[in-house]
Amino acid sequence: MNRENHGRSIEVLTAMGNLPTAPYCEGAVIEWLLKWAERLGDSAGVRRDKVGNVYVEYVRGKRSSAPLVIEAHLDHPGFVVTGRARDGTLRAEFRGGVRPSFFAGARAKFWHEKRWVGATVKRVRQVNGKRALAVELTGVKEKLKAGTLGMWDLPDATVRRGIFAARVCDDLAGAAAIVCLIEQLVAGKVAGHVIGLFTRAEEVGFAGVLAVCEGGWIPRKARVIGLETSKASAAGGGAEQGAGAVIRVGDRTGIFSAGLTHFLAQCAGHIGDEDSDFRYQRRLMDGGTCNSTAFLVYGYDSAALCLALGNYHNMTVKGEIGWGDGAKAGKGIASETIHIDDFTGMVRILVEAVKRIGTYQPGLKVVRERLSKMYREEQAAMFVKSPV
Repeated sequence: MNRENHGRSIEVLTAMGNLPTAPYCEGAVIEWLLKWAERLGDSAGVRRDKVGNVYVEYVRGKRSSAPLVIEAHLDHPGFVVTGRARDGTLRAEFRGGVRPSFFAGARAKFWHEKRWVGATVKRVRQVNGKRALAVELTGVKEKLKAGTLGMWDLPDATVRRGIFAARVCDDLAGAAAIVCLIEQLVAGKVAGHVIGLFTRAEEVGFAGVLAVCEGGWIPRKARVIGLETSKASAAGGGAEQGAGAVIRVGDRTGIFSAGLTHFLAQCAGHIGDEDSDFRYQRRLMDGGTCNSTAFLVYGYDSAALCLALGNYHNMTVKGEIGWGDGAKAGKGIASETIHIDDFTGMVRILVEAVKRIGTYQPGLKVVRERLSKMYREEQAAMFVKSPV
């Protein structure tokens, strides 16, 4: 990775990681993306669908009936104001997967008139039948409208010893990787047909992707690569920070397309053949279910790349990856973290995938052909020479 791309990666990660977002409240991120896409000019087209997902389409050369779709989601677990009690207590719902035990004494802040307004969690409870927690907060004097989004009271993004720490890496780091990919395709005049798909409300059940699949808003022959950040692991065999981007073979629910996963591994291997310092990992990341599974069950050829994430969903635990690497907003809440080298490695794999997608055949036909050739040309004769 050259210095220019490395520096641009940090710039994009920082800009996006500082934006406010929550499920169904991704407006600030979408505004940033649309302004960025506008600066691309004729190099890429941009559109939105009926539910607000953003598509940035890059075509150089022949338009394909089976484009490469690179997807990432724009939301992150967060607060959404629902009202205020008579005693002034602010009421909000928390959308996304954070365990109630991590809320005790934690600090939040709400995006009000283009600035942050601080608050402290007073009480949290589970609401039956809802994908959200009911939260009460104190210390807010401003009149916050219903629908105002909030996040944990964490500082803007920082980079220290290769670790990028921000209020949100999941999944704005994935979105940032798409931005860097398209910029590099434009700068390199790389031939290909790529759709960068930025989806909404993943943290509450893949809502944006389900809308895409139900609506048929990407071609049925599309090859889909979902980008995520997924919990790093200090245990043996787990994904480590700094060991390279992860080719994610599956999640908690299932295994992704074998052929497309193998293709990504080949792309990473080609980079490694030319750069002995390049690293990547191949792991089953089963901490949760991701958008790639949603695409898969709707019949799409679907695979995934991810980054090893510290302090998953801002939950920090002593002894786990991320502890002590980022600022804190309470005993159990901290900035999420990724490794910069893992991020730049993910973008390199994506660029290589665009260059090589013309050689891809769904399934494992290529592997079968290779094995068949080996048997016919090498092994069959050995059975004749060495009968039992």
